[in-house]
Amino acid sequence: MIQSVHKACKRLESKLYELSESEDPLAIEVPKILTEACTLVRDANPADPEFSAVVDRVCKTANIGISLAYRDLETEYLPSFAHTRRFPLLQGPTSIYNLFPPSALEVLVQCMNFFLEQWRDIPLFAFVMWIFRSLFAFFLPKPWRDTPRPHPSSSPLSRFGPRPPSLPATSSPLVRSIYEARCEISSDIIYAEPIKLVSDGSCLALPSMGGHRQRTPILSYCLIKTSRRDEDPPLITRYTDVGLSEVAYACATDEQKKLIFVADRARVKSYAWADPRTGKIHKNARPTHTLASPAHAGPLAVLTPGTLLRAGKGSAAVWTYEVLPTHGRSGRTRIGPLFSGDSWRDDYGEVEDSAGSPATSVIAFADPKLAPAVWHPHPARPATMLCSTDPEESEDYSFIALDLAHGAQQGARYFGNGAAIGGFATSAAAPNEFMTAANDGHMRLHDTRVPLPVLSICAASGLEECGAVLFVHPDGIPAVFTGSTNDQVVRLWDIRARKMVYELATGNTAVSGMAWDAQRSALYVATSSPYDRYDYRRARLPPSMLPEPEPARGMPNVDDEGGFDKCWPKNAKHTEDYWGAVFDAGSHRILRYTFKEDADPSILPPYGEMTSG
Repeated sequence: MIQSVHKACKRLESKLYELSESEDPLAIEVPKILTEACTLVRDANPADPEFSAVVDRVCKTANIGISLAYRDLETEYLPSFAHTRRFPLLQGPTSIYNLFPPSALEVLVQCMNFFLEQWRDIPLFAFVMWIFRSLFAFFLPKPWRDTPRPHPSSSPLSRFGPRPPSLPATSSPLVRSIYEARCEISSDIIYAEPIKLVSDGSCLALPSMGGHRQRTPILSYCLIKTSRRDEDPPLITRYTDVGLSEVAYACATDEQKKLIFVADRARVKSYAWADPRTGKIHKNARPTHTLASPAHAGPLAVLTPGTLLRAGKGSAAVWTYEVLPTHGRSGRTRIGPLFSGDSWRDDYGEVEDSAGSPATSVIAFADPKLAPAVWHPHPARPATMLCSTDPEESEDYSFIALDLAHGAQQGARYFGNGAAIGGFATSAAAPNEFMTAANDGHMRLHDTRVPLPVLSICAASGLEECGAVLFVHPDGIPAVFTGSTNDQVVRLWDIRARKMVYELATGNTAVSGMAWDAQRSALYVATSSPYDRYDYRRARLPPSMLPEPEPARGMPNVDDEGGFDKCWPKNAKHTEDYWGAVFDAGSHRILRYTFKEDADPSILPPYGEMTSG
C-alpha cells in the first residue's frame, strides 16, 4: 500500500511545484490538490500495518502544498480542504458583512443611489443599477426583528440563523435554555488587554499586557465559584503586576493548589489566589514561586497537582513545586541567584530579581527536533499531550499525540488544518473527540482514532484567525461555541444537526478566550477592544429601536433631544440594529452569559463609556 501512496504523492507534489513556478498560478488549485491527498488517507485501511506510514507520507505532501500556498502563491488564508460530503464543512452567515464593515457598505450604497439619480433618464442604465442594488440588498443581513426568536426569554443580544435546528421533545430544560439563548448577560471591564483565557475550575486566569506600548505583563483573574450552587458570584476582575521581564504569553492553573502560573521566555512565576488548606481567598494574588526555564520557552501544563511541565525544543522541563522554595509571606524573598536578563519594560524596577528554581527533572522527547508551540491534555489519556508546532519554523501543519509517560514517544498523527493551530478543546463527556482552532478561520472536530477531521466549521468569514473554541456537553448533548476576532461574535453550533444555531454579541470586541462553568451553565468570554476614541462616531438607531424614556436595566439612555446619546465604532462589524438591543463594550471585557430556564432577557451588560474623538 505504501508504494502506491508514495507514487500518488509524488505526482501531487509535481503538480504543486509546477503550479508555484507557473507565470500565472491559480491559488485556488492548491486546495483541490490537498483534497486529493486527503482522499489517499481516507481510502486507506486503518488496520493495515503500513497505515501510519501512509499518514506520514501524505502529511509530507500536505505540508508542501500548504507551505507553497503561503510562501510562493502569497495566499493569505487557505480554504478548507479536508472535508467531504460524509465529513462536511459547516458555514455560518454568508452575508457580505463578513467581508466588509458597514461603513464601507454605506459608501457603496450612497454611490449606487447617486448614479441611479444622475442617470435615471437612461432606462437601460437605471434598470441595471436597480438590479444591482436589489441583489446587493439581498445579501445584507435582515433586521433583527425579522429573524427567528424561539422563546420570549431569548436574549436580545442573540441572533438566530435561518431555520434553527429543532430540539428533541426529550431535551432537558437546561439544553433548551442553551439552544434557545435564554441567558442573562453581565460583564466587567478588564483594564489590561487579555491575551488568552485559562481556567481549570474556580479561577479564570487572563495573562494580559498593559502599560506604555503594552510592554508590561499583568495577570488579570476572576473567581467564579461560590458556596451556593444557585448563586451567581459577582463578576469582579482582579489584577496583579507580574515581575517578569517580558509580557507573559504562557499560562496554566492548579485548581487544587490555588495557583496561577504565567511565563515569558526565560522564567515562570506562580501566584496564589487563595489558601489551599482553608480556601480563604487572598485580597491580592500572592507571589509564590519563580522558576528558571532558559531552555524551555514553550507552553505550560499542570498534569497533576503539584507538578508543572514546560515544553522546549527536544524536551520538557518538570518542576515538583511543592518542595521548591517560595517568596515567603512577604512575597519578596529571593529565589536562586540574581536575575541578569534584559527587558523591554519601561518600569524595569518592577522586574523580579530572582533567577528562580531550576527544573526538578527533564523529559527528553523521542524526536529531538520537536518544539511544541501549543499543547493540551489528551481527552482520554492524561499523560498524553495533543501537541502542535509553529509551522513557520517547522513547516509542519500536522499535530501529534505525545506520550510523556512512555519515553515521550509520538503516538497518532493528525492533519487537515490549513494553518497554525491556536488551541485545542476537549470535553470529559467525549473521551474520543476533541476540537482544534486553526488560524485559517476554521474549527475542526477530530476523532482520536482517525487522522483527518470528521467535521469542519467555518467559524467566521474564513478570512481571520479563530479566537477560541469550546466543546461542552450540557446534560450529555454536544455543543460547540466558537469565538471570532474579526466578526466580533460568539457562535453556537449544533454538531448533530450540522448547522449554526445563533450568534451572541460581544459589544464590538474581539474574542480572546472562552471558558465554561458547568455548575452554573455559564459561558465566560474574554474580549479585547480594537478601537480607541478616534474610531468612534455618534450611534445611529432607527426610531423603532430607540430606548424608552425609562430604559430597562442595561439599556442606554436617551438625551434631551430624543436622540441616542452613546457612541458606536465607525468600522464595527455590525450596525446598531443588527441585534435586538444596542450594546458597545467600549473597552476590554470579561462577559458572562448565564443560561437559565427562567432567564430575564432584560439583564444586559452596561453600555460602554467610550466617546468620539
